[in-house]
Amino acid sequence: MARESLVVRPAAVAGMFYPGTRSMLEAEIETYMSRSPDINVEPERLYGIVSPHAGYVYSGVVAAVGYKLLRSHRFENVVVIAPSHREYFSGASVFDGDAYETPMGSVLVNRELCEFLVEEATMLSMSMSGHRDEHSLEVQLPFLQYIYGEGFKLVPVVVGEHSLKVVRDLAQALARASEEYEFVVVASSDLSHYHPYDVAVSIDSTLIKKLESYDLELLEDEFVENKLEACGIVPILSLMRYAAIRGNPTFKVLDYKNSGDTSGMKSQVVGYLSAVVYE
Repeated sequence: MARESLVVRPAAVAGMFYPGTRSMLEAEIETYMSRSPDINVEPERLYGIVSPHAGYVYSGVVAAVGYKLLRSHRFENVVVIAPSHREYFSGASVFDGDAYETPMGSVLVNRELCEFLVEEATMLSMSMSGHRDEHSLEVQLPFLQYIYGEGFKLVPVVVGEHSLKVVRDLAQALARASEEYEFVVVASSDLSHYHPYDVAVSIDSTLIKKLESYDLELLEDEFVENKLEACGIVPILSLMRYAAIRGNPTFKVLDYKNSGDTSGMKSQVVGYLSAVVYE
């Protein structure tokens, strides 16, 4: 049965996490992109990136590094996997709608790919849960619109359940989908939260070393023991496990800063990571 009208998720954090007008938003992203270094990575296969999701004044300069790399590798579809900060629900929610909106226009959803993932995974469902007000997915979209224009479709996934079962289920679904569809994954995550600057750098550098080692057994064990401090650790591990199912990937850090670096306030900071998973 045909849908009578498009279901569009309006921008929820425009004017708060990032500028609320198209001209100001494009100008701010351009500034971050122009300041970001060129990355010496030439992947044969690019599985995805890790990108932070704070307000742009804090994390935009870090996010831009990953998107600068992604700009030279065009994809028809982008799967954005983000953690839920506002709602708890079981499993993960794939947006049951047609588009996400930002001040830069609407991003069309690839419903066929969304439905494929849901059919392949027991922990995924088509739902509005986690999508209504969540910032961690939305803030990735203006960067994607900036680098790809209207030349891509979105698969929006918000994780409500912090569990290893979700990681493995989502990774398997992505691996199966990659046999039928072309896509890249954006795993949305910040790192440690609200520690003093030096403590945060120590905690984050320890996690980063573990991610770069790509020891999934160790990472998953420590995830279960709640030893990995990153709000989007499920998106990150889902990306990494999916890539490991499909090939022999590498995890490479592109940039790391925290809010003490970008705001100057170092008593309680949040860590930001830009990284790429590739081979």
